[in-house]
Amino acid sequence: MVIDTDILIWCLRGNAKAIAALDGLKMRLISQITRMELILGCRDKNEIILLKRFLADGGFRVIPLSQEIGNRADLYLEEKHLAHGIGLPDALIAASASLLGQTLFTANAKHFRCISELQLKRFTP
Repeated sequence: MVIDTDILIWCLRGNAKAIAALDGLKMRLISQITRMELILGCRDKNEIILLKRFLADGGFRVIPLSQEIGNRADLYLEEKHLAHGIGLPDALIAASASLLGQTLFTANAKHFRCISELQLKRFTP
């Protein structure tokens, strides 16, 4: 399962429901763009170190960006941005999940529901 950035933020903030939801997952995948978004939220080098430790200790595997992911995200933006407002990070995360045939676990299902081939698992904090 590919985990969206928002769920990891809930975990990092100590949300018990988010932590329990992740504890039940056998495979924890995140897009490289999710890792980048989390780094952007860090306020100093110590927080980056703690984030990297959280991801490593949690067994999260990062899906690297690839040409194929970029091409799929480009298509999503071309088809969905004007009508549905999908942005670049969400397009890359959706492309990562859909190309791997994985479900996307997110609290922001409205950002992704315009992508019909993407399976969603919704999280409510």
